[in-house]
Amino acid sequence: MHRSNVHPQNGLSNISTLLVVVGIVVLVLLSFYAAMWWRGSPGLLTAKVPLTIEVSASPEDSEIFVDGKSVGTPKAPLAFPAGKHELLVSRPGYRPWRQSFEASGSLKFPVTLQPIPMDLRILPGQEKVEVWLDDQPKSGSPDASGAWTFSGVSQGMHSVRIKTAAGDSTVSLDFRNGNPAAPLFPEAGPTILFVSSSDGKIRAECNCKAELQLSDSSQPLEPGSAATFTLAEGKYPAELKGLPAPKKPIDITVGPAAETTMAFFWPVPVNEKKPVLDIQSLLNRSVDLLRDAKCDAAQANVDQVLSKAPGNADALGISGRITRLRSVGGCL
Repeated sequence: MHRSNVHPQNGLSNISTLLVVVGIVVLVLLSFYAAMWWRGSPGLLTAKVPLTIEVSASPEDSEIFVDGKSVGTPKAPLAFPAGKHELLVSRPGYRPWRQSFEASGSLKFPVTLQPIPMDLRILPGQEKVEVWLDDQPKSGSPDASGAWTFSGVSQGMHSVRIKTAAGDSTVSLDFRNGNPAAPLFPEAGPTILFVSSSDGKIRAECNCKAELQLSDSSQPLEPGSAATFTLAEGKYPAELKGLPAPKKPIDITVGPAAETTMAFFWPVPVNEKKPVLDIQSLLNRSVDLLRDAKCDAAQANVDQVLSKAPGNADALGISGRITRLRSVGGCL
């Protein structure tokens, strides 16, 4: 009778032991699972919670990059795996915006890009000049090319006033959204060439009818209208052609930032007599310079003569001597 009760007791003991073991295993797994969730381990709970980001950028055509790859200019939310990511918003003419983040769930990024300030270059066309920017007098002096340069001109409307011995003039300009600036010319005054660039985009205007010669390209200019085109980054000599009097060439710089050049060309007073070109003196001076092997200076005098008298035999002969002297390396 006593032996018949042994087996049921052993079986109950084994079941209890098994239940305890299973309970321990379950607790261990739950603890491990909770620890992984707390640490944000990918592949477990966080893998079931994707990351959604929504970027509202200004300007609206700003390009968005996530982890170095462009996603264009999306208006709808973007989905990514939870974890660490790098966000970049950029647009030509603006300072880029960057942010790193590590998260899951839903994130919103309102981004307003700031335009890169403009460099304003003024060529007043006169030696003695006073300059005002936004009604504030500016001190300083022109560079070797005769230009006054003001850096860090912010977005918005601005005015430039210059006063010279030949007269004074005021030009307004509008610089917005990282685009080339646009001018508002005075009703009267000197001929004004206005060329603005931003990230290769060019806007050129003149209160005159002329041809703008830029390196090997030519753009027609009409009062009240703008010529728009693109140029590669670099420096270009610009010249107005087709005007009654020739205008001195100026340099135009094209780069990633905005740069505006304003050149003023004042009319020659009626009572101002132009100096008479003394052809014989120029020819004699060219011969003297050539004896000292100063070919460039001699050629400059010859060119002045040929500009007024293209068929001058003496000038052509001296020019031939200069060419031969250069061919044998006889010039300084």
